[in-house]
Parts: sequence; structure tokens; C-alpha cells
Amino acid sequence: MAIKTTCVNFCDFVVELKFKSNVKYLRLKIDNNAKITCSLPYKTTNKRAMEFLNENRQWLIDTHKKVVLKKIKDDEFYYLGEIYKIKIDQNIKEILFKDNEIFIKDKKMLENFKREKFQEISYFFIDKFMPFINRKINHVSIKNMNTRWGSCNHKKGYINLNLKLIHKKIELIEYVVLHELTHLIYPNHKMEFYKFIENIMPDFRQREKSLKNI
Repeated sequence: MAIKTTCVNFCDFVVELKFKSNVKYLRLKIDNNAKITCSLPYKTTNKRAMEFLNENRQWLIDTHKKVVLKKIKDDEFYYLGEIYKIKIDQNIKEILFKDNEIFIKDKKMLENFKREKFQEISYFFIDKFMPFINRKINHVSIKNMNTRWGSCNHKKGYINLNLKLIHKKIELIEYVVLHELTHLIYPNHKMEFYKFIENIMPDFRQREKSLKNI
């Protein structure tokens, strides 16, 4: 397979042009690191390559922006309402917080930390509110959910909590725990349900408002 590679500047981007004998069509790709590659048939002229880039100019700009924003987001960790810059250190044995940075060995270490800490926090609040609830809990599940912060099966005594709450302020986690525990007494969102919560947590409406978006 014949191949030749060169780099060109286009709209303030560096684009790698790859001319390959086994390529039939012009293709533009932006990888997860925001690297831009354009694959072309081997005999494509530089003029045609630049025309192709210009034809896809807006797509390139928009897609590159999305990839960069996602990459920045992936390098940050929201923990209990605070933002920390993620730093990788292969030599550490446990997570270290320093100023606005969090040092981890790898992403698996971070995931384990999130689950352990969230379990610790949620069980603390469960123990705090159980004297008010006076109902039996048979199972507490912690998992990632896309549409709700928590759920309750009052008949089985099951409580589900969204692991993504670890990114929120601790008072918001406290509210969700109380909310789901209250469903063990009041399955539906009736007046009695909210009155019960208000008696324990007078500012629950403000907390609830802060949790509208997952």
C-alpha cells in the first residue's frame, strides 16, 4: 500500500493529510484528542484536498469544539460541589487532594473512590433519618442513573440512589436520601409527603430546585 503524509494549516487547525492507495473516498476525522486527520485517495491533488476541507469547514469547527470541551470535562472531577483538576500519578497508592487538584493512579481508582465515598455519605444520612422513618430497609442500591436521582420500592423496602450525586453538594445528597426514605411511608407525592419532609428539612424546596438537571 502506497502512502504519503503531510500537514497543512487550515482555519488555525493543523490537519494531517494521509494519501493512501487503498482509499477511495475523501474522509475527515477528529479523534478523542482533537487530532484532525484527512484520508484521501493517493492521487488526490493538494488543491482538491484544500477544497474538501473548505467544504467541511463548519463541521470541522463545530466538531473540534465539542471534542475539546469533552476532553476538558474529562480532565475535571466534580466532588461534593467543588471542581478538581485531575492529575495522573502512577506512583500513588491512594487518592490525594491538594488545593484544587486531585491526584489519582488511574480512572479505576477514581471510580472506586466515588462509589466508596458516596456509600459512606449516603449511609450516614440514612442512619440520621431512620429514627424519623421507622420503616425497614431491605436493600440500598447505588448505581448510575440517567433520568432520576433516586427511587424507592416501598413494598420491598428497596432504595436506589444515583451515584452521580457524588458530584453535587452534600446537602443535596442529604435531601435525596430523605426524599427516598420518605417514600417508605408515603409512596406518592401528596401533600402529606412534602409536609413530612418539610418538618425535618424546612429548606427542602431550595435543595430540590438545585437538583432539576442531571
